Amino acid sequence: MNVASPEVPPAGTLTFADDRNRAHLSRLARSGRALRLAPGVYALDATLPPAQVAREHRFRLIAHYWPSAVLCDQTALHGGEAVEGWLFVCHPEPVRTSDVVLPELTLSVRIGPGPLPGDMPAMEGLHFSGPARTLVENVPGPGRPPRGRPPRAAGVTAVEDRIDGEARVGGAGRIANLLNQLDVIGPSLPGPAVDLVRRRLVALLGTNTSGRPTSARLRARLDGQPYDQHRIELFTQFAELLTDTAPTPLAAPPTEQWTWLAFFESYFSNYIEGTQFDVEEARRIAVDGEESAGRPQDSHDIRATYRLATHPTHGRAVAGSGADLLDLLREQHAILLAARPDKRPGLLKEQRNYAGGYAFVDPELLPGTLVRGFDVFAPVTDAFQRALALMVLITECHPFDDGNGRIARLVANATLSAAGQVRIVVPTVYRNDYLAGLSSVSNRAGRGEALLAVLGFAQRWTAHVDWRTYVGADAQMSDSHAYLDAGVAERSGRRLRLPS
Repeated sequence: MNVASPEVPPAGTLTFADDRNRAHLSRLARSGRALRLAPGVYALDATLPPAQVAREHRFRLIAHYWPSAVLCDQTALHGGEAVEGWLFVCHPEPVRTSDVVLPELTLSVRIGPGPLPGDMPAMEGLHFSGPARTLVENVPGPGRPPRGRPPRAAGVTAVEDRIDGEARVGGAGRIANLLNQLDVIGPSLPGPAVDLVRRRLVALLGTNTSGRPTSARLRARLDGQPYDQHRIELFTQFAELLTDTAPTPLAAPPTEQWTWLAFFESYFSNYIEGTQFDVEEARRIAVDGEESAGRPQDSHDIRATYRLATHPTHGRAVAGSGADLLDLLREQHAILLAARPDKRPGLLKEQRNYAGGYAFVDPELLPGTLVRGFDVFAPVTDAFQRALALMVLITECHPFDDGNGRIARLVANATLSAAGQVRIVVPTVYRNDYLAGLSSVSNRAGRGEALLAVLGFAQRWTAHVDWRTYVGADAQMSDSHAYLDAGVAERSGRRLRLPS
């Protein structure tokens, strides 16, 4: 095909055949200068693949066949994108009722209302169904589902999920606005579908609870525990990886070998979060009870972490349910940050928190996500794997204003101790590996294999250290590069290694 001139867009110029130019366009198509998209429809001088050309011209094609049509049904629910290669429109008096088949795209029309109040203008004089109309149009009507093509209506569960999303973003005001729109456009749309949508909207305002939703998300919201669907999918994926992986338990013999493990665990857990002390000073603070001059809050943080790790109850605390886990987190957070009233110790966050632009669970969705996520991980029973599951659950929820990483590691290690397994120490040099492992789960880079490998090595390293004396453990920390700054270590090519 010839290269288009600079004035011609890559998708070419859309042209429709008539009696005067039909033969000419046919010759151009045979010579490669025109691309035939459908009978009587050509793109001149297009340089893109046919499917992209069809997609670029989709709105003009719809407007050609059905002027002033409304992009509706699943097309509106998906923001104008094709569903399995189909775009759905409606028109009150369509001249053409058959589908328009294009390369990898089919345009399909049905008889339906033209633009209604609340519908949104689109390109080429078209409209998108408005929010309330989209909900109604995606409630399936009577009859069998179509064969060989996706259904026009997404289904009741998808409608209820969208209602949950509207409530999450806009609250009661958005729901009330949708009800107002429904009152205006309801007479133009199918009555049973309008009634179902109205019942779901009214239920969210607390004035009617008839008709139990099929959407788990909407049911949870009506029950007062809405949750983050994206996180539940992420947890489900990680749980599947864990249950598919053969356990490799590392038993912790009940000997004096572990005397100083809790101190170094607490020291590193605070250090990688920015509470940095020389290890000797940290030992005097955490173990001997000394106070650091000018840093009383930092001193309390490291001392409290050490006491939680060594506490006969907290150091082995295991929650039996999501509600129990919430209570445990609040209790431990209140102890950990007792010296920092500005961090609201023991209180769940009221504003969304972030790390490097990554947004954690919204405060409104936090309790429901944590409780439901706990249930998702119920099949994970191996102690090491369950420790990782709880670490991911707490990290993604990020339930507090501060201290989330330390709390997540304490809860994970308590799970290991309760099962007689080796705890996990994450030394300073391993900080970037640890955070990269967590990020791989957050970003769904695989199913979480990186985190499994990173913390598996950290546990093996912990098991190789002789924690019987402070002097001996300190020497092995230096020998294995544990104290090195993670960035310096990466630049110099030094990594965490098993101590000799």
